[in-house]
Amino acid sequence: GRSLQPARRSVLASPRMFSSSHLHVPGGVEVEVHPVVLFSVVDHYSRREEGQGRVIGTLLGTVTGNKVEIFSCFPVPHTESEEQVAVNTDFHATMLSLYQRVQPSHQVVGWYSTGDGVSDSSLLFHDFYGQDVERPVHLLVDLGLGTRRMSCKAYVSKQLSLGGATLGTSFEEVRAGVVMAEADRVGMEMLFKSATASGFSGAASLSDADSMEVTIKKLLKTLQGVGEYVDEVASGAKPRDAELIGLLQTAMAAAPALPPNAFGKVFSSQVQDMLVAVYLANLTRAQLALAEKLQAVAI
Repeated sequence: GRSLQPARRSVLASPRMFSSSHLHVPGGVEVEVHPVVLFSVVDHYSRREEGQGRVIGTLLGTVTGNKVEIFSCFPVPHTESEEQVAVNTDFHATMLSLYQRVQPSHQVVGWYSTGDGVSDSSLLFHDFYGQDVERPVHLLVDLGLGTRRMSCKAYVSKQLSLGGATLGTSFEEVRAGVVMAEADRVGMEMLFKSATASGFSGAASLSDADSMEVTIKKLLKTLQGVGEYVDEVASGAKPRDAELIGLLQTAMAAAPALPPNAFGKVFSSQVQDMLVAVYLANLTRAQLALAEKLQAVAI
């Protein structure tokens, strides 16, 4: 027989009560995933309980028409066996309340799980999230586990019916991709460079000076490209793009109009302030280390 679950867990059903037909046909829904979501899923899997086959969690984001953008997520404890599947609904509700205090515009858009494919129990989790979400998205993250490349797929559910009778539920694969803002892109480049420099050991990280150098080089490359585009438009080699020219004018207007001498003074002042902050931080660190040594000697 089935074992009783604690009250804080919601028993969904037995996976054997459902039949599934897994279809992988491109649909109209488009899913955009931010990199922090994938990092959170990997971190959740690395912290899973011993013997747990996969992990699940809630996806948070926005829905605009057929576009679903996933900004963040949080893990949800669950148990899964051949007899029944249960999820900690109290934990889910508490975490959702806390997240929405910080980002009230983000709502539940679906759920994630790790693994290489959907299963019968996936239908139960999908139905659970479908209670509050009109069209929940299931993000399946295949970690590869050293045998293949990491990948992610997105699914929505679809009822299979014949006449007036419902035959079952199928998962329909939809278009999914990873999107990065400029800050995400810079962070990813730093991580890749740091991992390469440390031989993927995670022991080394870029210093502040190296990070500044990477940023300045990228800025110079961008400015060089903008300058070449302006020269080509001015010479008639390329047609004018009114929207792009408007963006360039907005960017130029946002920059302060300072003569070279005044800019040099402002820059030097900012550098000196930063060096003073670094000096004070190192001085505080040294004082704390000295205090710990003195305390150890006194004991």
